Amino acid sequence: MSAKKPIVVRIDGKQAKEKFNRERNRNIEVVEKIGIEEAAAMEESSENNIHTFAREYDPTLKLSKTKNQNTNLNMFKPIIIAIISAITIGSIMGFVMLKIIVNFDNDVNATPAYQTIPGQGQDDQNKSVEDETTSGGTLITLDPMSAFVLQGGVFSSASNAEAESSKFIDQGYSPVIWEKDSQYYLLVSSGLSKEDLQDDINVLVGSGIDVYAKEWVIGESKIKLSEEESNWVSSFQDQWNIATGKGLIEVDTWNKMVEQAPKGTESFNSFVTSLKEQLTSFNDNNPGQLLLAMWKSYDEFISSEQMNLE
Repeated sequence: MSAKKPIVVRIDGKQAKEKFNRERNRNIEVVEKIGIEEAAAMEESSENNIHTFAREYDPTLKLSKTKNQNTNLNMFKPIIIAIISAITIGSIMGFVMLKIIVNFDNDVNATPAYQTIPGQGQDDQNKSVEDETTSGGTLITLDPMSAFVLQGGVFSSASNAEAESSKFIDQGYSPVIWEKDSQYYLLVSSGLSKEDLQDDINVLVGSGIDVYAKEWVIGESKIKLSEEESNWVSSFQDQWNIATGKGLIEVDTWNKMVEQAPKGTESFNSFVTSLKEQLTSFNDNNPGQLLLAMWKSYDEFISSEQMNLE
């Protein structure tokens, strides 16, 4: 095929080659200009997109930072709560202790509602000591005492018992009238057992007087005594039990014990005095009668001291 030939355009029978070439060149220039502008626009758009993309944050980095912040907060949260709790509890306890201390100081430093007369406090203290001494001192418990007695009757009044006692006096006895439970018992003698009283029973029954042996008990007693009084009363109980068991009175031993008795309460001193009188009038014929009289005096002393406690 032959080489390309220029296209010849005729317009109205005239050749329009030159005019066509000019139009074609103009179009080429327009196209090139548009191409250059589009390229520039594309380049500017590309630069703007890159700049905009550069300003955005990395979502991964943002999430990682938030997660780290939450992790740190969770790690310190128990410590913060503990600190706040300690401060709150400490404040409350401090307030309570302060309140207690203030109230205690107020009670200690409170002014009495009464006035003390000078010297009165010491006098009252001395009086309390004296009252304790005269009232018998310490409360002690005395052991029970028991034995068998020869009973001649029981009466509702002391006068009836005294009238009946004349029968025993005529037989050479010295009976005692012992009040117990609002009744009056006429007692003739005492012994450790019924067999110890059998001889007296035979004599009296043979004389037409009815008697019988029974156990007699003074129960455990609580009274106030000083230390000296308590020791002496314990010695009396021991000596009385020994004499009752033997059926024998050792007068010298009893007299020595009575002489060594301490000075005590009125009822104690009266008890010791009655023992002295009984020992003075004692004869060797019937030791059981003396032990019975001593025992009755002991019971009267105990009863008197118990009344003082009421």
